[in-house]
Amino acid sequence: MRTPPISSLLFATLAASLVCSSALAAPRAAAVDVPPLRSRYTPAELSAACEKAEKDAEAKLAALVAVPDAKRTFKDSFEALDAILGDYNEAIARLSFMKDVHPQAEVRDAGAACEERAGKWSVAVSARKDLYLAMKGFLDNAGKGAKLDDEQQRLVEITMRDFKRNGLELSDADRAKLVELRSRLTELQTRFQKNLNEDATKVEYTKADLAGLPDDFIAAHEDKAKKGVYVLSTKYPDYYPVMENASKEATRKKMETAFMNRGGKENLALLDEAIKVRADSAKLLGYQTHADYVAGDRMAKDAATVQAFLGRMKKGLEPALQSDTKKMAALKAGDAKSKSAVINAWDWRYYMNQIKKKDFAIDDEAVRAYFPADKVLRGMFDVYATVLGIELREVAKPDVWFEGVKLYEVRDAATKALVAKFYLDLYPRDGKYGHAAEFTLAAGHAVPGGYRVPQAALVVNFQPPNEGKPGLLSMDEVDTLFHEFGHVMHESLTTARYAQQSGTRTALDFVEAPSQMLENWAYQPEVLARISADPKDPSKPLPAELANKLAAARKFDAGVRYSRQVFLGSFDSSIHAIAPDAAKKLSADAVAKKSWAEVMKLPEDKGAHFAGTFGHMMGGYDGGYYGYLWSEVFAADMFTRFAAEGVLNPKVGREYRERVLARGRTVEPGVLLKDFLGREPNEAAFLKMIGIAAP
Repeated sequence: MRTPPISSLLFATLAASLVCSSALAAPRAAAVDVPPLRSRYTPAELSAACEKAEKDAEAKLAALVAVPDAKRTFKDSFEALDAILGDYNEAIARLSFMKDVHPQAEVRDAGAACEERAGKWSVAVSARKDLYLAMKGFLDNAGKGAKLDDEQQRLVEITMRDFKRNGLELSDADRAKLVELRSRLTELQTRFQKNLNEDATKVEYTKADLAGLPDDFIAAHEDKAKKGVYVLSTKYPDYYPVMENASKEATRKKMETAFMNRGGKENLALLDEAIKVRADSAKLLGYQTHADYVAGDRMAKDAATVQAFLGRMKKGLEPALQSDTKKMAALKAGDAKSKSAVINAWDWRYYMNQIKKKDFAIDDEAVRAYFPADKVLRGMFDVYATVLGIELREVAKPDVWFEGVKLYEVRDAATKALVAKFYLDLYPRDGKYGHAAEFTLAAGHAVPGGYRVPQAALVVNFQPPNEGKPGLLSMDEVDTLFHEFGHVMHESLTTARYAQQSGTRTALDFVEAPSQMLENWAYQPEVLARISADPKDPSKPLPAELANKLAAARKFDAGVRYSRQVFLGSFDSSIHAIAPDAAKKLSADAVAKKSWAEVMKLPEDKGAHFAGTFGHMMGGYDGGYYGYLWSEVFAADMFTRFAAEGVLNPKVGREYRERVLARGRTVEPGVLLKDFLGREPNEAAFLKMIGIAAP
C-alpha cells in the first residue's frame, strides 16, 4: 500500500487527453540534498510547526494572487502554485508521519491533529476561487501566446481539471458546502485510522490452544505474570501465524473475531458517515455517485467500467474458488472425522496452508527459517541495484525516531550521483502503523540550482529478533517487502520537474502496478538464491528444489486470493456507487457481510465487523480499491518483457526505470505501458497467471 499525500485534494486527478511526445524521461539536473527528517518533537513543538507550515503557505499564496493578470507568467502562476503546495505537502507529510511511527502517544496525537488540520486546510485551498481565477488570468492573457513544453502543458491541464473537480465552477454557496463536507471527511478519516493504529486488543490463550504453532512463537508470547497464559496481539505478526497454523478451530475463530473488531463500534459509525459525506460531495460536483467521481480521473473513467471488471473477474474465478473450497472442506472433514465439513471465514487461511503443505510440500513456518530479515534485505537491495542501475548505501548513525530504524541513500550506479533517501522501520511496536506502506516524506522536483531529491519511508511489521535469534520472514512477507520497496523505488527514481507529477503521484488504479510487477522478482530462482540462507549452513541459499516449489506454489490459491480481492473491490464499489438518498440508509457493516456471502460464500462470525477494520476505505483508496486487481493486469503484462529477456537484465531494467518509474504523472499510464512494452497493453498475461482463459 502506498499512502497518498496529505494535500492531494487539489492535485487528485490525471488528465486524459494530453500525451507527451518523448518516450524517455528527461534527465535530472544536479542533485540538491533533502534535509533529514526531524522526529524529536514535543507535542507543542509539532503543533507549532504545523501552524507555521500553514501560515507560510498562506503568505506565499497571497503573493501569488496579488500579481496582476496582465503581468502573470507561467512561473508565477502554475509553477508557483505547484511549488507552494509541494512545499506545504512536504512539511505536513513529515509532521503527520509522526502519528504512524513515533514512540510517544502524545506526539502521535499531535501528528494526527496536524494531519486533520492539514486536510481541512487543503480542502479549503482546493476550493479557493482567487487561486482558480489567478490561473485562469494567466491563460486568458499572457498564456494565449505562451509556448509551453509538454510537462508545462500537462501541469496546466491537470491543475485546471482539479479546480473543476473541486467545485470552482459551482456557486459560492455550493462550493462552501463542498468545503464543509470535505473538512468533515478529514476528521472522520483521521479518527478512523488513529483508532486502528492505537488498537491494543489482546487475545489470551493456553499453551494447548496454540497447538500447531512453532515453539519459539509460543514461548515469545508467554505472560510471565500469569502462569500458563499466553498473550497475543491482533497485529499482523501474531494474526497471520495463528490463522495459518493453529490447528484448533476455536483458536482461529477467537483470533479472527478479535481481528475483525479492531477500531471498535466507533469505526463502523465513522465509515457510515464518511460514505454519506462522499455521496453528498459527488452530487454537488455533478456526479451520480462517489465511485463515478473517483474513477473519473483514473484509467477506468467511470463506476460502470469498474463494476463490469469486478463482475468479469468474479465469474471467471468462480470455478477456481469452488475447487479451492472443495479441497479445503475435504481436509477439514478428515480432521473432524466427518463426511462433511463447512469452511468458515476463520478456516480458509489455515486450510489453504495445509493444501500448500500437502500438494507442494511447503510448510510456511519451515520456510521462514530460510529468510532471515537481514539477509532478505541485503539480497533485495542487490537485486534492485542490479536491475535498476543504482547503489544503496546505509547512512551511519542517523537521527531516527526509534532504535533500529535505518536511513539509506540511493545513488546512480554509473555517475554515483545522489538520487534519493529513504528510511526503513521494520518491526512492530505499540502505537505504530499496523500495516505495510511506503510514506512519501518529500517528493522529488526541480528547484533553483538543480533537482531536489525525494525522501521516503518504508514502514512494515515483521517478526522481530528474539533472544539472539534473527527475525524471520514468511514468503508472503518477502513478497510484501519487494512490493513496498517497489513503491520506494517509484518515488526515488522520478525525474519529473513538478512535485505533483513526480514518483507515485499517478492514477491510483495504476500506482500499484509498478510495485506489483516487482513482486515477481521474489519468486525467481536466481533471486531466491540471493535473499535466502540455509539455517544449517548460512553460506548456502535455500535448496533449488524448495525454490522451484515456492515458484510453482505462488498462485496455488488464486481462486481464494483473487476472489477475496473481488470481495474487497465489490464492497468498496457497493458502498460508494450509490446516490445520496441510498447512502443515508446504508450500513457498511451489513454491506460487507452481504458482499462476503455473495463472493466468498464462507460463513463468518456474526460478531465480526470487517468494515470497521478496512483502513483503505479511510486512507485514500475509497471508491478505488479495485485498482489493486486492475493494476495487476498491467503488472503481469509488464513482466512479460523481463520473463522473455532476463529477470535480472539491466538493459530491460534501465528501460523500465526510464520509461515507467522516472516519468510519474507526466504522461498517461497507457503511454508509459505502450512505450515500455512496444505495443498496446492487454489482459492475456494476467488471465493466464490466474487460470482464466482469455476471451
